Amino acid sequence: MNKKIVSVVAAVALVAMPIYARKATKDYQRPSLHMVLMTSSTEATQGSVAISDPEILGYASDAWDSYEFPALYNDFRVATTQVSVDKAKGSIMDLLAMYSDPASLEGMGIDQLKNIVEMTKGKEYLDSLKVEVDKVSDQVAHELVRKWWSIQDDGSCSDTLLLRLSCYAATQNQAKDAAQTTLGAGSEILSQLANQVMGNTYITFTKLDFYENEPIAKFIQNIMLLVAGMTPSPANTAVQLAADKTYEATREGYTAFANALLYQLEWNDSIANQFYEIWTGNKVDMEKFNAMKFNLKYCGATKASATCMMKKEDKGKDAAAMVAKTIHKALDRQFVDMQMAYEEFRPMVPILGLDAKGGVIADMGTKEGVKVGDKFNVLQGQADANGIVTYRSIGTISVVKWTGDNFVDGVWDNQSQDNVEGATQAEGAEMEIIGTHLKKFKQADNSMFVKKTKGK
Repeated sequence: MNKKIVSVVAAVALVAMPIYARKATKDYQRPSLHMVLMTSSTEATQGSVAISDPEILGYASDAWDSYEFPALYNDFRVATTQVSVDKAKGSIMDLLAMYSDPASLEGMGIDQLKNIVEMTKGKEYLDSLKVEVDKVSDQVAHELVRKWWSIQDDGSCSDTLLLRLSCYAATQNQAKDAAQTTLGAGSEILSQLANQVMGNTYITFTKLDFYENEPIAKFIQNIMLLVAGMTPSPANTAVQLAADKTYEATREGYTAFANALLYQLEWNDSIANQFYEIWTGNKVDMEKFNAMKFNLKYCGATKASATCMMKKEDKGKDAAAMVAKTIHKALDRQFVDMQMAYEEFRPMVPILGLDAKGGVIADMGTKEGVKVGDKFNVLQGQADANGIVTYRSIGTISVVKWTGDNFVDGVWDNQSQDNVEGATQAEGAEMEIIGTHLKKFKQADNSMFVKKTKGK
């Protein structure tokens, strides 16, 4: 393999340290993330956010830009930050344009009406968005690979970023062996490390929509009333009551929707070997690099929402903050939903320390959707025969109720904190560890992590 690759492996010796001697910090094995906003010029938009009420366009326009990057992921943003999805169909706006007038629903059978109701759940919309996103997946994948290896337009590159995000997974003995290897030997160590961290790169493509609730609630009510008219008595009465009750419960305020697609960068031995073959001296052959095919593996999609109970007469009362908060909450829920649906996307959370009762304190909270009773695996680093570190569960613990000024329903409120870095806060003469509290776990220390279990 190329001398450049071997030099990177040798450099590991200068910075690697034993996994068992490390305190958990942000240099641990965690996903790298790039976020892309899906935009549309054909909708009534500003700042690429679809919206049904022109009066609050200005409030929604900056919500995406002001969203705080998820702290439990490596910030791996690249050049492509927006993707046009003008051809995507099936949004709530599309449905309202076609069917908001009750006359447009007349003559439909019950199956047709049920199909329209099903469309409001957004699956067709997400499928349509995916078709558009897939058109740019190779472009984004190339940008991610270029960033990992810091490849410049002339083919020159740097191993600094890859080394920084790989070295924590190398043990001291592995680094020592790597430093003593000759050309061609030992470079497999870096290949394994590269596969480990590069293959842990994720991309979210998010389409934000912010709608006034009343037109949607009325639309759903009209469909339900038509269904009631086709339902034999006395069951039709229950459907009518449900239609009216649903309308009253959902007509106030606005709702932010985060329609999101999750992708993962494909990086394995086969792709890596093709990539290493295009090295010439200390540079990458850019013609061959640009001709290579890099893939983003589709993981799945989620549709998250959050409601803002702002009334029209409240628009002048901190409306901008209310709209931004609602959109941000929808984005937070988007990440929580994705983590629950796709285990590989679930980040490991560092253990910050122990509380006075010996309970575990972890760096997570309301922003990550944590609730009292949630179960987490306790993870401990372990090197395999080749020295590559992986994490295994050594037990399970759950979140406990904890009262305090910075807690909501027993969970650390990190949504309203000013991006708490580290884990301590001065309180009198002592330092209090700030985070979510879990049950006591005898073996736990701050070199370990916790990760949400599959169950709730």
